[in-house]
Amino acid sequence: MKSINHPRIKLTRPRLISLFSLASLMFSLTIFCQIGQAQQAQLSLADILIGLRSKKVSLDDRNKLLTDAAKVRGITFLMTPEIETELATTGASKELVEALRQRSGKGAPEPKPVSTPNPVSPPRSVAISTPAPDFAFYRKRADENNFKGEFDLAVNDYNKAIELNPKDALSYLNRGRAYSNKKSYDLAANDLDKTIELNPKDSTAYFLRADLYEKKGSTQQAIGDYQKAVELDAKNEPAKTNLKRLLDEQAKVLAKQKEDEQAKALAKQKEDEQAKILAAKQKETPAAQPKVSDQPSAPKMVNFGSLVGQAVRMVTPAYPMAAQQLNINGQVKVEVTLDEKGVVTSAKAVSGPQFLRPSSEEAARRTKFKPVLVGSEAVKASGFIVYNFTNRM
Repeated sequence: MKSINHPRIKLTRPRLISLFSLASLMFSLTIFCQIGQAQQAQLSLADILIGLRSKKVSLDDRNKLLTDAAKVRGITFLMTPEIETELATTGASKELVEALRQRSGKGAPEPKPVSTPNPVSPPRSVAISTPAPDFAFYRKRADENNFKGEFDLAVNDYNKAIELNPKDALSYLNRGRAYSNKKSYDLAANDLDKTIELNPKDSTAYFLRADLYEKKGSTQQAIGDYQKAVELDAKNEPAKTNLKRLLDEQAKVLAKQKEDEQAKALAKQKEDEQAKILAAKQKETPAAQPKVSDQPSAPKMVNFGSLVGQAVRMVTPAYPMAAQQLNINGQVKVEVTLDEKGVVTSAKAVSGPQFLRPSSEEAARRTKFKPVLVGSEAVKASGFIVYNFTNRM
């Protein structure tokens, strides 16, 4: 064991290190006590937080010194649940928090005279500077509160982080999570839109936005975002699972619609057959037919049948992308009514796949027709157009 020689004392290295540590501790305690005795100013919240973060002494000693100082000097702020949470996060002990509660709203007591048996020269003032909270501080604390379920606190800190760095996509993403957990879906969607704008390759942002679309009932938009999330990250298993689930559910709905359409078509076919039988019977009994003189000179409306040959400009319907992806094809029959000028007054799809009907009706309304003539008189007319959808992909 090496030692340090002195004319009067002999110190080993471990003992010297212990004395240095003790001297440092005593110096810190002296500084705290003398500042408290000399100034007797009330403690602010910043004073408490700076003291807790100081590395001069151990956390237990910091808590004890601050507890004693709060009891003697008082505090300038009122304790609230939010401040208590902040103090606990910074390392405040239960004793310190209780002392601050007792001093909350009260001024500092009158200072008591302190007798010093061996007066020493007043210490030099010690300035402790702590940098103001920055972007990283607010986002880290926001992430911690978000994880703990303190979504309001998280949103407040994300707001401050975004003010300091408005181009940080992750802050928008995590604030969107917090809004979603608060069921503020519109605000969450805005944040996820901003995240994707700042980072178009963020698979998680597309996944979270797809989940929001599901909650709002926008299934097609949800499918689109889940597909994008999987394209960006093939290992995004939650996105894969949800995409498959939605596509399976959609396939079931389409199968049910197809069954219903087939049942309606069969019922319509039976009605047509019965109408033909009835018409044939009426022809067999001419006495039941109205006399020519009793019939009007011109019908108010005629059924023209297929109106394709009557069209001046035939508009082709759009083939929806979702229908193409699901391989939905077939014929759509649209019943159309024209006025005396050949203008479409109504267009209604009566058969064909449900997904293809809206675009067929829209195309029929935009198609231009010649007036239908009976003799030389233009009349109202009805008829139909059949559109054939074929997916060649």
